[in-house]
Amino acid sequence: MARPSDNADARRDAAIAKAAAEAVTAPKPFDPTALLSAGSGMAAAEKARQSVLAQGGSASGAAASARYTGQAYDYYAKEKAIADAAAAAEAAAAAAAKAAADEAARKAAEEASRRAAVLGGPTIAPTVSPTGNISTAGVSVPTVAKPIITAENVEMLAPERKSIMDILTARFAQFGLSSLVPKIKELAISGATENTITFALQETDEYKTRFKANQIRLEKNLKVLSPAEYLTVEDSYRQVLRAYGLKQFDTDDYVSQFIANDVSPTELSNRVVTAVQRVQNADPAVSRTLRDYYGVGQADLVAYVLDPEQQFQKIQRQVAAAEIGTAARIQGLETGVGVAEQLAAQGITQAEAQKGYATIADILPGAKKLSDIYGTTLEGYDQATAEQEVFNQLASAQRARKKLTEREVAAFSGKTGLSGTSLGSTTRGQI
Repeated sequence: MARPSDNADARRDAAIAKAAAEAVTAPKPFDPTALLSAGSGMAAAEKARQSVLAQGGSASGAAASARYTGQAYDYYAKEKAIADAAAAAEAAAAAAAKAAADEAARKAAEEASRRAAVLGGPTIAPTVSPTGNISTAGVSVPTVAKPIITAENVEMLAPERKSIMDILTARFAQFGLSSLVPKIKELAISGATENTITFALQETDEYKTRFKANQIRLEKNLKVLSPAEYLTVEDSYRQVLRAYGLKQFDTDDYVSQFIANDVSPTELSNRVVTAVQRVQNADPAVSRTLRDYYGVGQADLVAYVLDPEQQFQKIQRQVAAAEIGTAARIQGLETGVGVAEQLAAQGITQAEAQKGYATIADILPGAKKLSDIYGTTLEGYDQATAEQEVFNQLASAQRARKKLTEREVAAFSGKTGLSGTSLGSTTRGQI
């Protein structure tokens, strides 16, 4: 039977062994680096045993410490082996990837040099740089080779060249430039890229003629249209012109003028409506007034309205003025260009002008007659005054006619029939 003193000794030895183990592995139970520096599990265990004994520990405590330390060494040694293996595998994978990338770069450089030798251009030998990367610049001055066009080389590049030729042939045919197809083939076979061919074709006379409005736009500081934008605007113009049967204006020259002058498709549509509905199909009297006012002959009327050099607002005002002048002429009156344009600027329509001049034709003869009689003592009344009264509701013009009428009534109030006749002739049609 064990004595109490024996149990106490065992507990003391265990405490000493544990303290000794922690003392040599601080700040953690075990420092892997320090532990593995012993070189083996046995060496580490012996070192721990000696440390316990040196601190006055018992043999059993020293043995326990040695056992703990040996086990820890084996654990950390196994973990380190696993980590080392993973690192080695990662390094091997990185090396393989780098080797593959270097090989791909080398092949690309060789292919570039081979193509340059075939098609002409700088030939540069690929060189491995000190950093391990492929240098595409090489270490010597590049040599420029002339194209070597052989059946074999053409066959080698045929798919690539044919693709470029097909794309550009279709594109420039859409532009109406099929005449440039031989040039496209020539440049494609010589090795030019799609962009290089496109830029080269833009410098040809055919291209500049096809998109000639762009040069004028450039001179006017307007945006140069891309071919796609140019074609879209052209199509919009042509649809409008054809819809109204104006085929004589559906020409490249006319359409390019609209583009050069930045006429929008919407504005052209408005011009066409004005040209067809208000001029071409209008009363011939309106055409005559346009000719009298602005010197535009019947044959030139539509062209005048569609002329992109003319401001559309000005054309609208002139057409409206001619309609107003014609409304006056229908009533046997003549109104000047200035008055007609002023009324047009006020927004007076053809229908309003017809109604207004009918009223003026009704009241003007009687009012003018009274003005001739009483004009020396009262304000006179003429066509200009009547236009102010009818179209502008000018109070002074209304008062002038009213005073003339009142003087007429006063002068003939005692004579039978005269006042009725006078009143009838001067008040009919007042507004």
